[in-house]
Amino acid sequence: MPAPPATQHGPNGHAPAAPPQAVWFAMPDISGAALPPLHSVVARPVAQDRWERLVSEVTVPYPVDDVWTALTDPKAVGKWLAKPNGKWAKAGKESILDFEDGEFFLCGTETVTSPSGGRAGTLRYLWRWVGVGPATSVTWEVRDRGPGATTVMVTEEAVNPPSDWRSWNGMGWPGILEQLAAYLRSGTDNRWTWRRMGPYLQVELPLPAFEAWEALTGAGAIKHWLQRSSGSLAVGDPMTVVMGDASGTVRITVTKSVEAAQEFPSYLPYVEFTLARPSWEQELGGRLWVEPAGLGRSLLQVFHHSWEGLRITEPLPERRLLTNFWVLAFRRAQSMFGPPAGAPMGPHGWST
Repeated sequence: MPAPPATQHGPNGHAPAAPPQAVWFAMPDISGAALPPLHSVVARPVAQDRWERLVSEVTVPYPVDDVWTALTDPKAVGKWLAKPNGKWAKAGKESILDFEDGEFFLCGTETVTSPSGGRAGTLRYLWRWVGVGPATSVTWEVRDRGPGATTVMVTEEAVNPPSDWRSWNGMGWPGILEQLAAYLRSGTDNRWTWRRMGPYLQVELPLPAFEAWEALTGAGAIKHWLQRSSGSLAVGDPMTVVMGDASGTVRITVTKSVEAAQEFPSYLPYVEFTLARPSWEQELGGRLWVEPAGLGRSLLQVFHHSWEGLRITEPLPERRLLTNFWVLAFRRAQSMFGPPAGAPMGPHGWST
């Protein structure tokens, strides 16, 4: 068996030292923590909400009980405001205030307190225009002002309503109170006749206004929510839209298109258009637009005008048909972005 190799020793009898190792210097900290770049502190919006309130009032020379009956009895309400269907003025119940021209309010009554012993009568409900618009609250207060006199105050409150809400609804409420006063005096029907403007619809979308507009006006999107069969939203390019299996088609022709940041004062996008049906001699005017409704949300809206120019024998069926088309179209637009706010959940997801 061979002997192990002999250990090498230096002159002093010890093993030689290891060769020196290379020294690596530590890299300096240049991550920027000690010197952030300019504009590195970024602000972000947290809330962009508006709460708005409309209050209108009238004093009428009639006893408080008569006024309360006019406000809560369905037959009476049908003569000065709209035709109630369902359980009108019943706490915890829903009803419809039908204007019988295609447009209506879906109402959910919250509070009903009859006037008694000097206490004011109060009727409070939430309502949604044509069942899909943003919910607002309405509170009626009926107060006895002495022998044969009653003050009626109505308050409507909204969060992030359309920008023209104060002018549109604000100018409407005094007229409604005057219709109530006229009914109390005469007992006859004082509702307005069908309107030459409208339908006017709004739905909430869970996207900022500009992002929502881009998502809705693309060629693929309008095939879905507008049910386009030909044409486009380009100016002067007639677009055929399928209203429904039993309703035929309409032709929408954009006459003006404004993109974002182009027009003062809102700088919001919109299109103006005409709408034609095969049975109409003339075209109906329209406008489609979107605007902010709080942080990260928007309102899609459509409005029509110039019904008096159509010269059709029976305009109300056509108006109802068109209103229903836009309701369903706007619901399809909402479905592109998930469940709308407040949509009930069923066993298989949100209800449409």
